[in-house]
Amino acid sequence: MTSTVRIIGGAWRRLHLPIAPVEGLRPSPDRVRETLFNWLGQDCTGWSVLDLFAGTGALGFEAASRGASEVCFVESNKLAAQQLRLNVEKLHQNTSSGKSGDVAPSPAPKLQVQQADVGPWLAQKHSQPQSRFDLVFADPPFRSDWMDKILPHIAKLVQPGGIIYLEWSECLFDQVPRKGVEPTANALADRMKIAKIDALRYLKAGQVHAHLVGIPAL
Repeated sequence: MTSTVRIIGGAWRRLHLPIAPVEGLRPSPDRVRETLFNWLGQDCTGWSVLDLFAGTGALGFEAASRGASEVCFVESNKLAAQQLRLNVEKLHQNTSSGKSGDVAPSPAPKLQVQQADVGPWLAQKHSQPQSRFDLVFADPPFRSDWMDKILPHIAKLVQPGGIIYLEWSECLFDQVPRKGVEPTANALADRMKIAKIDALRYLKAGQVHAHLVGIPAL
């Protein structure tokens, strides 16, 4: 039986997309995605979005379903990238035939899949100052060295006033936020090699530590 991931909100809500049979591929849990898009106000209209370590594409497809104008998926695994392209094709067919949710995204979002190692891809993109995103998702393999590799690049790919969402196996804020204590992210800003970053939201669900941070506007 083919595994699927369900889009939980927006124009394509309730649509199931196949997942490539790749060991270790894990979509962000429904609860985490629902909380994340509540944080974002359920609306990504007109946003340019980057989904790093895209895997199933669950985060990027959710953003597209909720109005993002452009989503770039970056995934190194060949099978996973192929499935992402097939799912992009399926969504475009649904949009043109009116088989999606109550209302198909209009205009149709531009969905692009890049099969590439994230590190070199980010380094190349970093050298193109005209390429900036409103929202970046990063969900690297847990308990790897990927987070420290990508953080300095990510910060420079986000528009001033833009947002970064990070999933990791431990809390990246200065301390685990608790009731009555606002999260701070000075150490995370240092790892990103920028002066300041705003710690906006935090959630722990099972092994997943979810962080939403903001790049201050100029």
